Amino acid sequence: MEAAVQCIGMITMKSITAVIVLTLTLLALGGQGKHVESKVADKDFLIKQKFVFEMLEHIYQDDVFVRRYDSSFYEYKPWEHVSDYHNPEKMQHFFELWQHHPFGDDQMWTVMYDLHEEYAVGLVRLFFYAKNWETFQHVVFWARQHVNKQLFVYAFTIASLFRDDMQGIVFPAHYEIHPWSFFDSETLEMAEHYKMHGFHHVKQLNNVYNVVLKSNYTNIYGNMNDEHSLAYFLEDIGMNSFYYYFNLDYPYWTKGDDVHVLNKDRRGELYLYVHWQLLARYYLERLSNDMGEVPTFNMYEPVHSGFYSGLRDYNGVPYPSRPNYYNFYTPENLEYVKNVELYTQRIMDWIHKNDKYDVEIVNMLGNILQGNADSIDKQFYGSLDKWFRYIVNEGHPYNQYHETYPGTFMHYDTSMRDPLFYEVYKNMLSHYWHLMDTFPEYTKADYGFEGVKIDDVHMPESLTTYFEYFDADISNAVNVEHSAVPMGDAHHNFGRNSYYNGSSFVIKARQHRLNHKPFEFTLDVTSDKAQAAVVKVFIGPKYDEFGNVIPLEHNYQNFFELEHFKVQLDAGVNHIKRASGDFSFWVNDRTTYFELYQKLMDATNSDYKFKLDQSESHCGVPNRMMLPKGKKGGQVYQFFYMVYPYHEPAVPQYTGYDPIVSCGIGHGSRYVDALPFGFPFNRPIKHDYYFMVDNFKFFDVKIFHRDEHTNVA
Repeated sequence: MEAAVQCIGMITMKSITAVIVLTLTLLALGGQGKHVESKVADKDFLIKQKFVFEMLEHIYQDDVFVRRYDSSFYEYKPWEHVSDYHNPEKMQHFFELWQHHPFGDDQMWTVMYDLHEEYAVGLVRLFFYAKNWETFQHVVFWARQHVNKQLFVYAFTIASLFRDDMQGIVFPAHYEIHPWSFFDSETLEMAEHYKMHGFHHVKQLNNVYNVVLKSNYTNIYGNMNDEHSLAYFLEDIGMNSFYYYFNLDYPYWTKGDDVHVLNKDRRGELYLYVHWQLLARYYLERLSNDMGEVPTFNMYEPVHSGFYSGLRDYNGVPYPSRPNYYNFYTPENLEYVKNVELYTQRIMDWIHKNDKYDVEIVNMLGNILQGNADSIDKQFYGSLDKWFRYIVNEGHPYNQYHETYPGTFMHYDTSMRDPLFYEVYKNMLSHYWHLMDTFPEYTKADYGFEGVKIDDVHMPESLTTYFEYFDADISNAVNVEHSAVPMGDAHHNFGRNSYYNGSSFVIKARQHRLNHKPFEFTLDVTSDKAQAAVVKVFIGPKYDEFGNVIPLEHNYQNFFELEHFKVQLDAGVNHIKRASGDFSFWVNDRTTYFELYQKLMDATNSDYKFKLDQSESHCGVPNRMMLPKGKKGGQVYQFFYMVYPYHEPAVPQYTGYDPIVSCGIGHGSRYVDALPFGFPFNRPIKHDYYFMVDNFKFFDVKIFHRDEHTNVA
C-alpha cells in the first residue's frame, strides 16, 4: 500500500470460488441493489480459510496450534527470504527497525504514535508483498509468533482486505478475536474462572462445554453522568467494530496502490460524512433519553462527561478512566493544545480563501483534517484528528520510548465508547460546516425534480424497538493448553484449539443489545416520463429535549441517512416499496467464531456449502442500530424522503471488483451515484421554504420502546 503498496496487480489471484445460481439478499454498500448471486467456496479457498481461523485463535498464545506446522515455519525469518517478496527495498526499513527494536506483547501498541505507525506500515507491506500463498503463510506465522498481537491483527486484516488471493476470506468478528477491547474485565475474569475450574457443573452439548455469561455494560452499578445512561449505545460491539473496520479500509497512512486508490472513493469526504452521521445518530439516541445537543469539545474548559472504561488489556492493565469535570488544559497537554491552535488557524485560513464549490474541495478538507496520505500538505496542516486524540489520551510516560499509555481514545475499536468521542468530532466537523457556509445555498432549483412528485408516503405511524439478548463467542479470552495429540473431539481434531480435558468448549458473552421490529415504506410517485432516479431516506428529530419543534434551519445537521438506491421511474404513477431488511448498507449480526468453524469443518469434510456473500460484511453498519430507542410512551421523529434525478458516477458501480465477496475499497465504484454525501442536508439551510418541492416529503413517526419481557410499552 503506498505509500505502503504499489503492486497488487502482481499478485496472481486463483479461482477461489464457484458460482451457484441463488438469489439471496445481501449487503450492497453505498445504495446498490441487494439481490446478487452468492458463491460457494472451493477446496483451495477452504484451506486458506482454515489457516486464517487458526492464526486468530487465542492470539496471545504462540504454542497452542493443533495443526503440526513443519520446522520451516518456526525457523522462518523474512529478512532471510527477501527474494520471496515484491519490492524488497520497501521492507528494508522494517527489517532494520525490527532487528534493533522488536515490538512484542510486553509493549502497548497504537497506530496513532509515529513510531508504532512505522511498524504497522512495515508489517502490512511484508504481508501484502508476499509473492505467493506459501510465502504469505510463512510470514503471517512468523508475525503471529513474534509481533505484538494488536499490531499483528491490524496488519493481517488490512493486508488480507487488499490481497487478491484473500478476497472473500472470512475473518471472525473483531470483538471475538480481541474481546479485551469490547467486554468488561468482570466478564473476562468470569470466563477465565470457568476455564480454571474445569467447567465444573457445566453441561455438555454435543460433546462441547457451553458457557453463557451475562455481560453487563459499564453502568450496571449506576451512572456516573447522564451520558453513562447511553452505555448500551456507546459500548455496542457492532457499532464499535464498524468504526474499527472503517479505519482499516482507509488507513490514514497510505494512498493505496495502483488498483486500490483510496482517494477514488472520495476518502476525505467519506471521512467527514461517516463522522457526521455517527454524530447525528448519537443525537437521536440522546433524545430518546431526554438529553439535548452534543456539547462541543473545549480543550480550555473542564469536560462535564467523565468516562469509565471497564476494560483491561490481556496483561491485566486497566484502560484509564476519567472523572466528571476533568480539565485537559494541563502542562502535559500544552504542546498538543498549541499544535491544535496552530493547525486550526491554518485550516480556517484555507477554508476562507477557497473559491471553489464542489465535492473535491470537501474531499480535500477531509484529507486535511484527518492528516492522511492524500492531504494536500500534511506537514503544514498536520492532523487535527491525531492531536485531539493525544489531548484526550493525556497520560504519563509508558514503554521504553517514553510514549504515553495509549488508552481507549488511541484505538479505533475502543474510542467510540467514550462520550467525548462525539464532542471531539463535533469540534472537528465545525470546520466542515464553516466550509459549507462559504458555498452558495441550495435553492428550489437545486432541490427540485421537474415532472416528478411524491404523492404520498405509506408506512407505519409507529415503529417499535426493544432489547434482546445477543451472544458473542469470547473463547479467545481464556488461555488453553497445547494438545496436538488426536483426540475424540471432532472440532479439536479439525484444528479448533478451544479445548479442555477431551472436549471442546465455547464461552459466550450474552448482552442486551438494541434492535427494532422490521418495517417498510411505499412511495407513490408520479413522473411525467420514464427516467432514472434515486431515492434517499433519512430519519431526523422533530422536537428537542424540551418538546419544542426544531426549525429546519437548525436541524439539518441532525438527519441520519437510512437508505439510498436507484430506481427506474415509469411515466405515470409508480409505487416504490422497500423493506427495512433490504436497506442497502446495513448488515446482519455476525456468525460466531464457533459456528464459522463448524461450517468450515462441515464444508471440508462433507458436501456442505460454505457460502460467501456480503450479508455480514465488515464494511456495513449493524442493522439493529438503524433506529433510536425511542420511549415507552413513544418519541416522535421524522422520516425524510427524496426522489431525485440520477447522477451517474464517474466510474460505473461495481467496476473492478466482485461485490459478492468485496466491499470494493479504492476502486472508485462503490457508490450508487455522484451526489455529494448527505445531500440535500450537506449545506446550511437558511430558507426552509426552499424544501417545499414536490419530490421531497417529511413523514412523522412515533418510535415506541417495548419491554421484551412484558411486550408492553
